[in-house]
Formats: sequence, C-alpha cells, structure tokens
Amino acid sequence: MKPINLSELTAADYQRIVNRSAGRDTKIMPSVLSAMESVRKNGDDAVWEKYTKRYGSAYASIRVNRREIQQAYRKVTPQLIRSLRQMIQNITAVQRAQLPRKKDTVVITERGITVWREWRAINTVGLYIPGGKAIYPSSVLMTAIPANIAGCKNIVMCSPPRADGAIPAATLVAADMVGITDMFKVGGAEAIAAMCYGTQTIPKVYKIFGAGNASVTAAKMAALSTVSIDMPAGPSEIFIIADETANPSYIAADLLADGEHGEDSACVLITTSRTIAEQTIAEIEKQLAALPTGDRARKSLETYGLFAVVPTIDDAIAFTNRYAPEHLEIMTSRPETLVARVQNAGSVFLGPWTAKATGDYATGANHVLPTGGMAKMYPPLGVDAYGKWMQVQKCTKKGLSAIRKTIETVADAEKLPAHKNSVTIRFKKNI
Repeated sequence: MKPINLSELTAADYQRIVNRSAGRDTKIMPSVLSAMESVRKNGDDAVWEKYTKRYGSAYASIRVNRREIQQAYRKVTPQLIRSLRQMIQNITAVQRAQLPRKKDTVVITERGITVWREWRAINTVGLYIPGGKAIYPSSVLMTAIPANIAGCKNIVMCSPPRADGAIPAATLVAADMVGITDMFKVGGAEAIAAMCYGTQTIPKVYKIFGAGNASVTAAKMAALSTVSIDMPAGPSEIFIIADETANPSYIAADLLADGEHGEDSACVLITTSRTIAEQTIAEIEKQLAALPTGDRARKSLETYGLFAVVPTIDDAIAFTNRYAPEHLEIMTSRPETLVARVQNAGSVFLGPWTAKATGDYATGANHVLPTGGMAKMYPPLGVDAYGKWMQVQKCTKKGLSAIRKTIETVADAEKLPAHKNSVTIRFKKNI
C-alpha cells in the first residue's frame, strides 16, 4: 500500500479500481444460472441437496420454526436486544418520513378530464439477509422495517445457515422483533431462485430486496426477467474525500471497517494531502495488527484499494462522481459545502464524527445501497421501493369531447381503426 497521484494511475489500474468487483458477475454467471435452473426445476430438492451435503443431519428443515426462535433469544445478550430496539426506533422514524402520500396530486388536463396516481404496497416481498462471513441482524431491520411501514402483507426472509445448519441467533431475534414469520435457511443463488420461482416450501415473491455477495447480486440480475429487485447491491465499498484537516486514525479505521466485509470490498481514499495519505497507510498497518478480520481487510485493500492524491477538492469531487461510491465520507474542513456538488453516491457521511458504521447501524439511514457504480442511477433503499404507483384517469362526456379529434386523428395515423371507433361510438345517437 502506497499513495499515488491520481493522474498517474495506468489505464488498467483505473479500470480495476473504478469497476471493482462488478466485473466478476460475468465470470460467475454460468454457475449462478445453473443453480437457479436447478431450483426452478426441482424446488425444495435442490435446496436440500446443497445443504444436507454441506451440513448433514444438522440441516433439519428449510423453514425456521418457533422453537428455533425461542432458543435464539436465549443465546443473545440483553444489551443486543436494547441495541436492536434503538435501531428499530431510529430506522422507523426515518422510513415513516419517506412514506409516499396514498394519492398523488390530481391534474386537470382539460375541463372534464382528471388524471392522478395512487400508491399501493407490493403484496409479497422477499428479503435476502447475508450471513457467509459475518452476522447481519442490522440488514434484517433495514429491509423489514420499510416493508412493514409500506404495508406489504407477506414478507419472506432467506438467509444462509452456518456450520450448525441454523441461521445465527441474532438474525433470528431481529427478524422476530420486526414481525417476520416466514424465515428460511437458504442462501446464495438458491435463495434468490427460490423466492423468484417459488418452491414447495418457499413462497414466490414479487420483488427481492437485500445485499449479498457477487453470486447473490448476479442471481438478482438474472431474476429480473421474472421478478423485480431493489438494486444491484453487491460487495461493500467506501470512498473517503479528505483534506489536510482530516484525522488519519479515523480514515484508517473507516477503511478497515469496510474492508473487513470481505476480500472483494473496495476501499478508496482521495486526498489533497500526501501527508494524510502516508499517515493513513501507516495507521492502517498499526490497526491491522490488532484486527481479527485483518486478513480479508488487507486483501480488499490490495485488490480494490486506492490511496490517491489530487491537486484540489474539485478533482476529488470529479472522481467521486465517476466512481459513484456506495458509501461516501467527506472529511474536510467544511464538508457540508461539498454535498451539493456530489451527484453520484449511495449514502453520504459528513465530518469526523460520522463514521460509516453510524449509517450501517443506528442513525436510522438505510444501509442497503447501490454498489459497483450503480449509484449513478439507483437510490438507497427506502419505503417507497416497497410499493408502486397506479395511474388513474376519469373523463366526463365533455372531457372526452375535448380530446376526441386528437384521439381519432392519431388513431387514423397509426392505422388502428378500433381505437378510433372506441371513442367515435360514444357520440353516435341511439347507442
């Protein structure tokens, strides 16, 4: 790890950094499609084959039962319960503020014609909760709370079992605290396929939510021909803009907090100060020595990491918008003044006290965010993603008369006589 001038990046290194792990989807897609097709054809049997082969008799069922949830409560600490309650409170407050009005503004386009939209919750949604290298009760809350607020009637949760053939206790407790009853012990592409197509045990859903590894993200993209998804939310990434006022210890800690998610995480520092870059790298080495997850954090820094120096903050902002990071931290003397210039980012963290982990857990902001540059076109997960707009219009006789000639003329031009007649007939006498 060493600092480099951003302008000196080779074309190959530039593409590696900007593309990060997104390019892996094409390489793993054949195996992902094979797994999904197996679930589509064989349903539960495909899931059983994978997990009984891996865990043997420890994998006793696909569905989580009530006894497992009760046991989970006995395995977690009272402090975790209190922490989850505070998270539920804060996430709920933020998501309730995002709930769309049930009825949009009514527009009168002509006298006697009104057009408006009405918002409806998606009836059945699927939540994918990752669990391969870490435990994510926080992801349960981030995906389930907006579903509840939106009014989704059926919420299905899939999460991979661990070595004992069970979903981690903290994940089950979080799911129970927000009222999820349909929980299933299945992960990876098989989980996405099961929610996409439905099996004998796992219901088919209309939209799939949640982050995952590259295989899960590839499976979600493949599922798009059958169901909707929230966004491509793959391996985690952090991008930090810093000037000479930033604290290298904080920068290092936040880069490592993202890097410990996995070897395919992306960690980028763009700074106007070479001294800050050098001190950050030294601090990373110091903190890595005491980090149990240091091996994968180091690997992520070596694979998709970047410590780049730029002449001005303008250059840093320009590269930020090209990169479109999932998490953007701004550690400068006046971070609030830069927000308006950021066009592409999933979630923005301002100042030295707003560590990325604050948004991961407890500010109330959602941590399910677009990755791999998808922040250019996808927003953070919010309650609005759990519903859709239905368009409504009404014409009186006077209103239809006002647009009759337009409809008849355009229908003639498009050679669709039945369209024309459907309006003309309404003005004929004795009908």
